[in-house]
Formats: sequence, structure tokens, C-alpha cells
Amino acid sequence: MSSISSDTQSPSLTCQQCHQPLLLDPSFQNLTPAQYTLIASSLPSAGPSSGLPSSSKLAQLPPTARPAAEIWSKKRGNPSGSGVAESFIMLDQSQSQSHATSRASYQPTSTYTSSADAGPSAPRQGLSSTELAETLHRLISSKTPISHPICVECITLLQSELQTELDELQKERDAYIAFEQGILRNREVVQGGRSKTAQKEREKHTKGKGKGRAMEEVQGVDEGLGEFDMEGTQEEWDMLIRRKKELAEEEERLIAELKKREGDLEAVREEEEGVRRDEEEVDREEQDFLLNHHALSTQLRHLQQALSSAETHLLLSKSLLQHLESTNVYNDAFQIGYVPLPSRTDSPSLSHVGGSSSGSGYVGTINGLRLGGRPVVDWDEINAAWGLVALCVDRVAARVGFTFAKYKIQALGSNSLISELPPSRQTYELYASPDLSAFLHNRRFSTGLICLLDCIRQLVEFGQKSTRGWPVGNLEIRKDRISGYSIRLPGLGMSMGLSMMGLGGSGSSGDDGGGREAKVRGAELSPDEHWTKACIAVLKVLKQILIAESEAERGNVAAAAPTVEASRAA
Repeated sequence: MSSISSDTQSPSLTCQQCHQPLLLDPSFQNLTPAQYTLIASSLPSAGPSSGLPSSSKLAQLPPTARPAAEIWSKKRGNPSGSGVAESFIMLDQSQSQSHATSRASYQPTSTYTSSADAGPSAPRQGLSSTELAETLHRLISSKTPISHPICVECITLLQSELQTELDELQKERDAYIAFEQGILRNREVVQGGRSKTAQKEREKHTKGKGKGRAMEEVQGVDEGLGEFDMEGTQEEWDMLIRRKKELAEEEERLIAELKKREGDLEAVREEEEGVRRDEEEVDREEQDFLLNHHALSTQLRHLQQALSSAETHLLLSKSLLQHLESTNVYNDAFQIGYVPLPSRTDSPSLSHVGGSSSGSGYVGTINGLRLGGRPVVDWDEINAAWGLVALCVDRVAARVGFTFAKYKIQALGSNSLISELPPSRQTYELYASPDLSAFLHNRRFSTGLICLLDCIRQLVEFGQKSTRGWPVGNLEIRKDRISGYSIRLPGLGMSMGLSMMGLGGSGSSGDDGGGREAKVRGAELSPDEHWTKACIAVLKVLKQILIAESEAERGNVAAAAPTVEASRAA
């Protein structure tokens, strides 16, 4: 669509079909009153006025328009309303919409009457070409079934539709004409045949009867023939009657078949209703099954998770059990070994213990604390190591259920003690002091070591006599010696004092082959090295005891495992 200028544009100039804005043709823009009158006179006239009475016409008016029509009729002096109904034209939907749009957009400018029998009148003087075009559009819309104005595209489509409708009507008209001509030809043939038959009958009756009576009978025969009897022959009528009977019979048969089918349909509907109820029941059962299945699946998943957790715990427990079975508890509690002892030049502060230097060798350790190795190792470390030795001996004796005769060990770390049982009640220290003023203390320390060694001897004899069978090798414990090495604390002053008291000496009557062997080795080792060797021998005995006890414990666990499994299975 082309744009519309401000002077020619109007709100009502929209296509009544596609509702698009329109631009008037130049011929309409310059429309004259003469052209308007010519076009209006060429329009088809409205249909004849209705023959219905005025009351019926008023009844046909819309309910909202009846009061106004009666008032208008009374003012015109027509109480019956005879002229009221004649003043209205019944419009179709498209025309009413067109007039409604025109009334909403413009003031009435038409100068023609809306009466059904009124013709077009001359336009009012002074109207512009645009107003004439609008008036002409309303006039054309009122006298044709098409609402105006309309665009060129819609006119083309409308023309195509009307042409198609025209072609169909022409074909229908041609079919009716051909049918009418066929009926006329058939009627002429039938009339010709019946005329000949009537002539023969007339001649036959004339011979036997009077002429007047014969003519009356023939006329009666002719009068008995209806107009539609000439539409076909007797054979055709018989065929049609038979066909009618056949169709009636077929109709009865089809009605019966329909009733039967309706009965079957009712049965099928009942069956369908039953199937629907069964389906609902199956759906409910399926829903219940799915809910139960979901609940069981959830429970099964939880049980599987619990089973997996239990299997994991079992695997961890087996791994822990295997680790514990392979663990030497005593070795973990008391780790006994040895380390090399470096050489060290004696300092003046160590001159009181005698000996110039300590040669390189090994020293025993318990839990990392060196036992022996004087003068390289300090007394604090040695005292702590003797405290662990005392604790180890006391705990092993308690574990195997052995009670020492004459002695009681008090494991107090670096200040451990060993006491004689009544009636003596003497207590000896298991720790020494490097101070020269503690000479008597160190003598008690040596006595305490001899008592501890005696406790170890009693424990070994108990293990060898019992079913434990502790193997201690060729280690021999006799009085203050172990494997030929004296456990007494070395030192010049202490050795002299012990010799004067008759508690030691290499030439004592109690010395055996081990003592002689120690005398031979004594020519090669210093006193501190002798004491260190004795300490190493003590640790060896404890190590063998711990290994034997660990193997015994492991054997007891292995023997008890089948019993535990059997009890669990039961």
C-alpha cells in the first residue's frame, strides 16, 4: 500500500476484508455529483417490501429497537406501526459491520433514504469529493452483499471466488436443463404411445357399443392418467417398485443389523468398562508392587552397604590381627640391641674410676639407652637403662606368674631399687653416682646389681624347668658373674674395698672355668670393658627370654583361633 497524505487520509478508509489502510483512486478523489448519481442509479434495487403485517414486522425488530419504533410510530400518527417497520432495512452481518464502522467514524452525510422502496437521490450540494466517496461506499454496501471500501487484492480474490461459484452454478444449471429436456422427450414418447393405444381402444369400443358411450369410457381412461404417469414406462415403474421393496427390505435388515450391532456395542462397552476396572486394579497393583519393590530395593541397598561395611571392617580386623600376630609386644616394649662404642680420651674428671681409655667396641642398648660403655656413656643414661632392665625383669616374672625368692624389684626409672625380703629388709640402689663422695653408694649399687643378676638366674631356671623351655644358649650365671664377666661396678677404690671385704677377687675358691677364662681375657680388656661385656650378657639373656615369650604367645593365639571360629559358626 502506498502512503496516504494528510488531506486524503481518513480513519474509515480501511479494507473491509483485510482491514488494511486504503488510498482512494484518483477517480474517487475527483468524484463529482453527476458521477455519484450515475453510479447510484446503476446499483441493483432493493427487494420488494415484505407482505407481513406491521405487528409481525415490529416483532422481528430487535428488542432494544422496539420501544423507539413504537414511539416514532405514535408521533407519526400511525399507532399500528404500519409505517415504522417499512422504514427499516434488514442488513446482513457484513453490511451492519460496515454501517457501524461508518457511524463510529463519521457523521451521516448520505442524502438518500434508507427505505426499502426508496431510490437514489441527488447528493446534497456542497459536499467534497471525499464525502461523496464515503457516501457512495455506504450506499454500495447497503445494496450489495459486499462491504465497501475494499482493496484491489481482496477484489481479485473475491472475483476469483465469485467466478468459481459462477462456474459451479452454470454447471448445475446445465445439468437441470439436460434433465428437463430428457423428461420432456420421455413425456413425448410416452404420450405418443398412449395416444396410439387410446385410438385402438376407441375403435374397439366403437364396434361393439355406441359411439357416445365409447367416447365417455375413453375419456374416463384418459382422465384416470395423471401427469406424472407420463414420466416413465410401466416396466420402469415396476422396476422402481421392486427396487423400493428391496430397499425397504434392506432397510429392515440394516435396522436389525444395526440393533444387533448396538447390542454388540453395548456388550463391548460393558466389556470395556470391565477391562477399564481391571486395568485400574492392575495399575493399583503395579503401583503397590513398585512401591514395595522400591522399599525392598532401598532395604537391599542398605543391607549391601552394611555388608560392604562389615566386609571392610572384617578385612581391616584381619589385617590388624595379622599385624598384631606378627608383632612382638615384648620387643616393642623393650627394644634390645647394641651399637658401636667410639673411643674417647679420658678427661681428668674421670681419673677416679681408673683406666686410661676405652677401646672401640660395642655396647648393649635397651630402648635406645646404652647400658655400659664407661667412661664414654654418662651415668644418667646408664642409670635409666638399668631402670628399664629392672622393669623388664619384673614384668616378665609377673607375666609368667613367677615370684622371686628373697628379692623384690621396685622399677622406678633412673632411681630403681631392689629390696631383700624379711627378715633382712635391706634395700639396694640400681643406680650409681659419679661423685667421689658417693663411694658407699656405689658399693650398694654393685650389691644391687648382684641381687638383680640373681633374680635373672631364678627367672631363667623357672623358664627352663616349666613347659616354656626358654633357650638361653651358653650363657651361664653364677654369683656375681654372667658368661665369666663380673657385674660389679669397676673402679680402683671399689675393687680394693671389695677385696678387703672378701666379696670378690679373681683368686677366690668359687671361681670355675668361666672365671679362669675371664682371667685370661682380663689381660686383654680393661675393667670398664669387662663390666660392659657383663651388661651385654644381661641384655642377651633378656632378649632370648622376650623372643621365647613372644613365640609362645603367638602359638597360643594360633591354637585358639580355630576354637573361636567354631564358636562363631555355632
